[in-house]
Amino acid sequence: MNLKYIRVVSLVALVAFTGPVFATNDAMVELLKVLRDNGTITDEAYNLLKNSAAADEEKTDAKIEETAEKKLASVNKISDKLKWAEKIKLKGDLRLRRQYQEADPENGNSQSRERYRYRLRLGAEAKVTDDVNVGLGFASGGGDARSTNETLDDGFSTKDARIDYAFAEWKPTEWASVVGGKFKRKKYLWAPTDLLWDGDVNPEGVSVHLQADNSFGTAYGNVGHWILEEYRAVSDDPTLTYAQVGHKFKSGNFFGNVAGTYYAFDGLEDQASIVGGGSNNTLVGGNYMFDYDAIGLSAEVGVKDVFIPGKNFSIFADFVKNDDSDEDKGRAFGFKYGDKKVKNAGTWQVKFINADLEADAFPDFLPDSDRLSGMTGVESNEIAFKYAIAKNIILGLDYYDSEQDAPGLDDDEEKVLQTDLLFKF
Repeated sequence: MNLKYIRVVSLVALVAFTGPVFATNDAMVELLKVLRDNGTITDEAYNLLKNSAAADEEKTDAKIEETAEKKLASVNKISDKLKWAEKIKLKGDLRLRRQYQEADPENGNSQSRERYRYRLRLGAEAKVTDDVNVGLGFASGGGDARSTNETLDDGFSTKDARIDYAFAEWKPTEWASVVGGKFKRKKYLWAPTDLLWDGDVNPEGVSVHLQADNSFGTAYGNVGHWILEEYRAVSDDPTLTYAQVGHKFKSGNFFGNVAGTYYAFDGLEDQASIVGGGSNNTLVGGNYMFDYDAIGLSAEVGVKDVFIPGKNFSIFADFVKNDDSDEDKGRAFGFKYGDKKVKNAGTWQVKFINADLEADAFPDFLPDSDRLSGMTGVESNEIAFKYAIAKNIILGLDYYDSEQDAPGLDDDEEKVLQTDLLFKF
């Protein structure tokens, strides 16, 4: 092999290893043709070098394909690992509150005070299968089932956060669902007011919701068995078994919901008060006098687009009668006007409720805690206003004027004004 031939081979090798300059093997083959045609290399050398270039091109293509397959497999592997995130939905809110409370007289049950408070809630729901969901939520607050507020006090102390709900829900069909654990009540027990049920109460046990559409709207039924307390030395632990039958309807601009509920409490009678001190339920030796089985009726009717397009007006009412007592009952009625949901900027709603709950109408660890600390034997008026100053930022004003109304108990009046700023996320 002469020096000229060696130089040519070196030139070709240089071309082969400088892909960015010549871009592809096709350019190198064209160069070999020129060298052959002008006599620089022989036909034998041309064929040898051309075959070598073709072999290199096949190796390069194979290498590129192999690398691409590895990269794709790596991407698919990462994608598979992240699929769990698609099954999880997160939501939460932060509420800042100034609460002014004025009591008259100051007899120890209610005291005048001013508090600055916050509420923080964070929840997640995960899709386990196509018909099974699991939910988990945390909230600020202590052991009070009716409050997730934390007061700003104690020299910048750290605050409590607890499990607010933890449940599994099975939806085998569009018309049926079953839930177990600690869960949100609204879907499984409807009530238009908080006369009997504080909005923070999340029951524990199991419930079933059934519904069926018809020509008048949607008929539904709810049943459940909830655990109230567990006593180590008592076999008959306090529980609540309930059944609710109702119907929702729509016709043009009219809408409504009516329901009847039977509450069967078991194990409360002759057991110690669940709320401890401050109970207005009748106690004998510190134990409940009644089991508090009760019948409840609830209704709401309304009209859309009243006075202003998009604004709804509705009236609502709740009634309860203690089946174990000849006299004790409770009722609430009121109205609301404004947007169905206060979320987008400029939406608003105003609500009024008059409530009267006699001392033994219902167990007093469940009603709205803002009405004279949540006790029974209370009559109250409430007016509330909510306005969205921006999307998911809501200003709220809530005013209660409550008084104790139970035979044999001292007069106790309380006025509460709550000013809230709520951030949803």
